[in-house]
Amino acid sequence: MRYNGKKTESPPSATRLPESSQAFYNGAWEQWDSMIRHSPAPRIRRNKIVSWLSVLSPKTVLDVGCGNGEFLLDVHQSMPDVKLTGADISSAIIDSNRIRTSAAEFFKVDLNAENPPGRYDAVVCMEVIEHCADYKAALQRLAAMTEKWLIVTVPCGPVFEIDRRVGHIRHFKPKEIAEVLAKEGLHVVKLESWGFPFYNLYKHLINLWPDKICESFLSERKYGFVQKVIAYVAYAAFNLCLPKWGYQLFVIAAR
Repeated sequence: MRYNGKKTESPPSATRLPESSQAFYNGAWEQWDSMIRHSPAPRIRRNKIVSWLSVLSPKTVLDVGCGNGEFLLDVHQSMPDVKLTGADISSAIIDSNRIRTSAAEFFKVDLNAENPPGRYDAVVCMEVIEHCADYKAALQRLAAMTEKWLIVTVPCGPVFEIDRRVGHIRHFKPKEIAEVLAKEGLHVVKLESWGFPFYNLYKHLINLWPDKICESFLSERKYGFVQKVIAYVAYAAFNLCLPKWGYQLFVIAAR
């Protein structure tokens, strides 16, 4: 396998996007299952958003880009009476989720091209927009599904090597997201650039060895003892990060 003309042993899904995004994510979600469950940044995102949803008290929640459904399971544990729906571009992960849990409904959607049916009290979209060819159109589709609140997370720091390998097209300035949502009738009630200093430092450190990190943490192998210890130490540090000056953007917008 070659990436930018250089030979690499990283797994294909951690190296580059193939022509079919669905084919990429059909393989990627299976490989990333352990990473999504244990990796510190996804855990922080899930925990923060579940805590915000518990305050907003929606009756229906849609997770766009739901992957293996880990976030929806967290919401179900915290808010068992909420009707949950997950959507993803990967038909394989949707089929797997339907077998794995009855706590939510699932359907396939390509946010690059499709307007999912229905409207929901709260729409959540974590780490998806940076993969979309037209981020404005993707945000417009999310807004069209939003009855009350839209929660979006995107990277707002540099586009690192590992980011490119997992399909990031671009990262964002806070105003870029806010301006599009305002045009769709949503006003931003929270705009948080989380992650300083430890998450920012972590992003720089892991990109010193992108091949090794992809092999150890983004491959088919489940997290072993060492990976779990590293992930949990990083998670503890991330809980000390400030909600400003960071590389992770959280946005809550209301209609």
